[in-house]
Amino acid sequence: MKRIAFFSITLLLACMAGCDNKIPMEENLWPETVYLVGAKDKIINRDLNIGYEKDTIYASVAISGSLPTKEDITVTIEEFPSGIESYNQKELGSDDIKYRTLTNGIYSFPQENVVVKKGETYGTYPVHIDPSTLHIDSLYMMAFKLSGTSRFELAKEDTVVLIRLNLMNDYSGLYYMDGVIKPADNPKDSVIYKSPRTLQAVVDGNTVRMYHQKNEWSKGATDYRPDYCFNITVNPDNSVTLKSWDKFNLVSGGGKYYPEMEVYDLWYTFKEDGMLKKTRGFVYKERKNDDEVRKINDWMEENRKYDY
Repeated sequence: MKRIAFFSITLLLACMAGCDNKIPMEENLWPETVYLVGAKDKIINRDLNIGYEKDTIYASVAISGSLPTKEDITVTIEEFPSGIESYNQKELGSDDIKYRTLTNGIYSFPQENVVVKKGETYGTYPVHIDPSTLHIDSLYMMAFKLSGTSRFELAKEDTVVLIRLNLMNDYSGLYYMDGVIKPADNPKDSVIYKSPRTLQAVVDGNTVRMYHQKNEWSKGATDYRPDYCFNITVNPDNSVTLKSWDKFNLVSGGGKYYPEMEVYDLWYTFKEDGMLKKTRGFVYKERKNDDEVRKINDWMEENRKYDY
């Protein structure tokens, strides 16, 4: 009995010693699977600079697990346009503007597969797109899913990623108008014009579209307002040229762009209900904090012209 007891204790100690030799951080703490980054969120956003002849967006593939990969993993990714159709049907109403796929010939894939290199957890899949072929008031989306992998399993949930494409340039974004509107024949009768303005990239890398006064339109909405918007083009000398977009009755206009402050000093005359009116003021880009707001307010006060 003593020999049996001694043998049992020795075996138990050996097992405990074996367990102690295992280092948890050297073992994967959860199964290794291949998945598309962003698929869990369904939609991810990618910007396209309309000023580029060709811009590049990326879909990303990742390997789950707590340890780096021990070899290169090759993953096959493919387009999945029916994912866009499904989103339109399930998430959008019958009157909503639907997302569109890109036309063949305006985009390309410079590589066939995604390779997650040894020791890494991510790999990227680039897509080259010609942004100038996209219409500013249409909605575009690309959809991808995984179709194969050289090792590990493909994720069984959240298998499709939708990429929403947003046109932009160096002058687009959220701005704020700070100015006045006056009748040309009665300049003392003024209306304060302070309002957020979304400047949308159009035409090229130097042009944005702006809506006049309270008539701003959100992309995807069905109540498009063609009578109230115009283009602003920043010229090489930072002067600006204004041109009517569609049906806005723009008579004249001009101004200057201050790149260091990201602000336009604008004026334009237009006809509304048979009356000639003039708008003048600053259109400045959204500020990140109160200190930046104070700086732009001080700058506008120092540079505001009262010759209108």
